[in-house]
Amino acid sequence: MRQVRILLCGFLLSLAACGGSNNNPVVPPVNGVTPLSAGQMVFDSDRTGNFEIFVMQTDGSAVRQLTANTTFDSWWPRISPDRKRILFYRTPKGVHDTDYSQTSLWAMNADGSAVTLLRDRGTDGWVLQGHGEWSSDGTQLTMFGGAVANPQIYVTRADGTQPRRVTDGLGFWVDPSWSPNGSRLAFAGCVTTPCPVANFEIYTAAADGTGTPTRVTNDAIRDNDPYYSPDGSKIAWLSETQAPSSSFPVGVWNIRIAAPDGAALAGVTNDTNVNSKPDWSLDGTHIFFHRLVYGTPGGFTIYSIQPNGVGMVQLNGQIGNNEFPAN
Repeated sequence: MRQVRILLCGFLLSLAACGGSNNNPVVPPVNGVTPLSAGQMVFDSDRTGNFEIFVMQTDGSAVRQLTANTTFDSWWPRISPDRKRILFYRTPKGVHDTDYSQTSLWAMNADGSAVTLLRDRGTDGWVLQGHGEWSSDGTQLTMFGGAVANPQIYVTRADGTQPRRVTDGLGFWVDPSWSPNGSRLAFAGCVTTPCPVANFEIYTAAADGTGTPTRVTNDAIRDNDPYYSPDGSKIAWLSETQAPSSSFPVGVWNIRIAAPDGAALAGVTNDTNVNSKPDWSLDGTHIFFHRLVYGTPGGFTIYSIQPNGVGMVQLNGQIGNNEFPAN
């Protein structure tokens, strides 16, 4: 079995520092670009040999390839609020999301045109970078970046420049995302350095960096990838509910949900497979995620489920590994 793609932090690997800079990217205008509809989603897939970015309807139909560069693996697509731009990461072909010291941040128009490098490897002296997310008004991004030992949460302009640190420089912080009104960020990590992955908890903090982060989870299991619901009333994330074993080589992962203060904690999925990377539908009625079912052929495929855990379905027409859905 290939390495599971839920391992979202390069600190799990032996990382080497890397160079390069691109502090003044030129972002092409998006005039004349047809935005993606609310019924479309983006994802990455290796169906062509390397990972590329694709778009499809939220039922899995009408798949169309957007990127085509076999030098890279292209992955982690995120749609801008006006749905005219797509943010994504690239690593050398064969690396995918296994080494965050080799990531570069890119953007393109919703039709796949005007592919633009925003942040090269090593920009601003960061050894690691990842998990870029648009703010609700499209004017800013959040991401993690920095040193291997203690990456931090940052906010940048929409072109990836002028990073401003949100966390205070202590601890180990990854996986940021925005609240719907843009006032807060949710992220994962812990206040200590080093930070064993088993100690990862979910936190929220003011997006301007003021105040003290608020802890959402308080358990003895690893938590990653928090995302606010569109109305801001819930946060969904993934948890390692069972450690790796001979039966479950990469562990058992399930999606959980709670209020932003941690109240009303509940499971969305509850099985012995890998359920990873929750992404809310625009209307908040469903959560999309990628899923690996132990004991079956193939890799990850994209599913949909209601936030109450009802109605899990696999989307149609998937070939190869299909991951990191975003509506």
